[in-house]
Amino acid sequence: MKTKAVINLPRPHNCILAGIGVLIGAIIALGNIPSIRITFAFLAAALVSGAGNAVNDYADRELDAINNPDRPIPSGKIKPRTALLTSGTLFALGIISAALIGRISCLLLASINSGLLAYYAASLKRKGLIGNLTISYLVGSNFLFGGLAVGGFRTVGILGAMAAFSTAGRELIKDIEDIRGDKKSGSESFPLKYGRKKAAALAIIFTVIAIALTPLPYWLGIFGELYFLAVATSIAAFAVGMIIVGKSQSKENTSKASLSYKIAMGLGLMAFLVGTIV
Repeated sequence: MKTKAVINLPRPHNCILAGIGVLIGAIIALGNIPSIRITFAFLAAALVSGAGNAVNDYADRELDAINNPDRPIPSGKIKPRTALLTSGTLFALGIISAALIGRISCLLLASINSGLLAYYAASLKRKGLIGNLTISYLVGSNFLFGGLAVGGFRTVGILGAMAAFSTAGRELIKDIEDIRGDKKSGSESFPLKYGRKKAAALAIIFTVIAIALTPLPYWLGIFGELYFLAVATSIAAFAVGMIIVGKSQSKENTSKASLSYKIAMGLGLMAFLVGTIV
């Protein structure tokens, strides 16, 4: 066993991004810089995310031996038992960190998400649309967790819903892009079962729902006109992605559409920060 491999197993950069998502959710919900207690929320999100990555590698160890032989388990750097132990330890530490926030809602959410991540790795990720929706919920709940940590919900709840629906759209587009690999692995992805065009159409529907939610913070008087102007750039990027994937579902087009969605989601997040700060 190599120490570096154990450290890399939870994918530290993804863990940090999960923690940053919580911080952003807290800032938006509070409208200000949160207290030092938010550190526990950051740690909880980062640790639970790392645990999910570790248990995912454990569940995919046989498939990775074919498709990703350089991963820690198939390369022999880590034993499967070590990966499972690492995951369990991180889940436990993440839930303890959530308890230290001092809000029962945070403890419950961290516990529920930990269970979902484990179940996703074991089963849901190969169940097509339900797996996509699970990931979408987990992404959206990350911002919600930050809001709950500081006692806010309304504004960050809208952001969480937008993130969830747009992620659902992007997950379907990524499934179209990966359709050949999924066919070899025996996955039950939505594009494999129902075709690329129907998958693209459903991705667009989810995206339209996310876009339809964008005016709510303005209409509810939470944010001002600058938010509306900023979020327009996000809507434009989503529109580009929808046009690309609607026109053709080739690997090249789905890759471009996925990138456009990623940019759009980043711009949407920036719009919320603009609305909060300005």
